[in-house]
Amino acid sequence: AHMLLDDVAEIGIATESLANYPDLLTLPCYDWQHMLVVPKGHALAKKKTFTIQDLALESLITYHPTFTGRTRIDLAFRAAQITPHVVLEAIDSDVIKTYVRSGLGIGIIAEMAAGKDLAPDLIAIPAGHLFGKNTTRIAFKRGNYLRDFAYAFSSYLNSSLSKEAIQKAMKNDAGASS
Repeated sequence: AHMLLDDVAEIGIATESLANYPDLLTLPCYDWQHMLVVPKGHALAKKKTFTIQDLALESLITYHPTFTGRTRIDLAFRAAQITPHVVLEAIDSDVIKTYVRSGLGIGIIAEMAAGKDLAPDLIAIPAGHLFGKNTTRIAFKRGNYLRDFAYAFSSYLNSSLSKEAIQKAMKNDAGASS
């Protein structure tokens, strides 16, 4: 957000922080949920459903508090009045998966980071019912002239983010927060 505001960057993409700045126009790109990453054969992999209390019994490996939707994880545990046993924090999902493979705990990562590299030893289990839906947003500094690459990149992220849609949002939201 600060790089956009300081004219260092032209496009920002983030899940939690961008919508908090009134000088930025933010538009939704895509929704995602958190996933548990567990070794094949883990007890949670055998359950049809699991609760936040089930996770409280586990050693957890997840993102650093300043990264990738961690706020939702912390809020879910706080709402249940449970202190999670977070044994490791990382800023990279591949690091989290490596620690899970090493037997240090179970991972909580972003859905898009689960990927095909889990097989054959790990599985991903949707955890949106515990942590909610996350929306990744794209941001531009209000009033800035956007070059064609910014429009093209935006439309690659989400086809509804066309040049016309972004220009309309810039014009309609001039001076207002989104």
